[in-house]
Amino acid sequence: MINKTVLYNFITFLLIFTVLFSINSVEIFAENETSVQQTEQSTEGTTAEIINHAESGREIALNSEAAILIDANTGVVIYEKNAHEKLYPASITKILTGYIACSEGNLDDTLTVSQNAIDGMGIGGSSIGLVPGEQVNFRDGMYGVMLESANEVCMAIAEHMSGTVEAFVEKMNETAKSIGCNESHFANPHGFHNDDHYTTCYDMALITKKAITNEDFNQIWGTVSYQIPATNLNVARYLNHKDKMIKPTSEYYYPNLIGGKTGYTDEAGNTLVSYAEKDGASLISVVMKAEGYDNTYKDSITLLDYGFSVYDTSRTILSAEDYQTTAKVVQTYKDKTYELGTVAIGASTDITMALPKFMSADKITVKANIDENLTAPVAIDDIVGSLDIYYEDTLLESADAVATSEAPALSDKELAKRALKDNLEKYVMIPLMILIVLFVLFLIVVFIKTVINMITGKGKKKKKKKKRKQHKGSKRKGSGKKRRKRHVRKANGMSAQKRRERFEAAAEDYDD
Repeated sequence: MINKTVLYNFITFLLIFTVLFSINSVEIFAENETSVQQTEQSTEGTTAEIINHAESGREIALNSEAAILIDANTGVVIYEKNAHEKLYPASITKILTGYIACSEGNLDDTLTVSQNAIDGMGIGGSSIGLVPGEQVNFRDGMYGVMLESANEVCMAIAEHMSGTVEAFVEKMNETAKSIGCNESHFANPHGFHNDDHYTTCYDMALITKKAITNEDFNQIWGTVSYQIPATNLNVARYLNHKDKMIKPTSEYYYPNLIGGKTGYTDEAGNTLVSYAEKDGASLISVVMKAEGYDNTYKDSITLLDYGFSVYDTSRTILSAEDYQTTAKVVQTYKDKTYELGTVAIGASTDITMALPKFMSADKITVKANIDENLTAPVAIDDIVGSLDIYYEDTLLESADAVATSEAPALSDKELAKRALKDNLEKYVMIPLMILIVLFVLFLIVVFIKTVINMITGKGKKKKKKKKRKQHKGSKRKGSGKKRRKRHVRKANGMSAQKRRERFEAAAEDYDD
């Protein structure tokens, strides 16, 4: 039987050992966890892809995990940090929803809120308190989306425009692709968390660049406060923009801000898109996955301030003095068009705009939109078309193309003379010129042939051959006479018959 004292000591020892092991284990795991966190933070600091396109090597202190700053006119990237990292956007998704709604929807329509719109807004999602069956003006609903980030209004807009939310989401993805967003996928119209709903800072900048081209969108998302009138089921609603940078009373107020959209979910962190203008320069900043709204505002202000500092606010992109082209001038008489010459064409004035200093002038081109044939009369300073100024494929500005020389119209009498002259040229002068040309060609051929004969000696050979023939003929004639004399001498001693035969033979030789 086991001694009680021994058993008691063993149990006591086992308890002490267990407690000590537990304490040491907690300390070891805590250290490991701390070490991992420190490694992750250190890795984030060293592997973040930061590119300053304006000033190489200069970094800006940003809290956000990803950020980008672009020129709103050209799309040129000025500064970026992890700009192509796929992250959850939260409510900045509504910029895409709002753009589609403003560009393709009818803002005078009436939205009817369904139960599905309420159920699909997400538990805890932001709203303006619409209820099933409530009717609200489309434009008023858009203010609810962009100012108060109303999820249920996004759902109502999706159903109203596309029949189903799924069809509208498909349109969102198609629109994003057409803009050039290749790193995004949207699963709902409001940005409530979904693992398959993601984008990048770069794509969001492209979406925003497109959205601000719509006047209704710009008007709505740049409004500080708005009142939605009473509806069939509710009293009037008062809306206030959630973006503190647009509020004059906020400590983060940014006077140059034109519009902005905030976003937040636990998974996305804080996100913010801002659009600002100053001294002709236009900037779009996007920050994602920041810790707290304060950091999104600070990061956005840092980016915008830096961006405006690297601009040339009066850069000449088209010089009226340097640019020059020409165009034909024509006039019609009796259904026939006559060319009167050309006129010089230039720009009506110098075109200047604010552009980042590092943008290459070599990528700025001018496309003239002018009729191939201008109709006379054309006077100096007449507008004859337009000049489009591009940076790569992006249209920067357009200017009037004007005539810098004149081309007066001809009178009917002058045009009649012109017609007569054309007919003479057509029926007399042209055939005559053809004959002259042919004769000249004939003379040239003869001359060339003569020269070739002289060079090759062919003519001399012909002359020598002719002389040889003449000489040969004379010799043959002489020899014939001699033979005849011989025949005569021989014939003296012959009978009459033989003499006759001899003479005939001699005559034949002579004829030969």
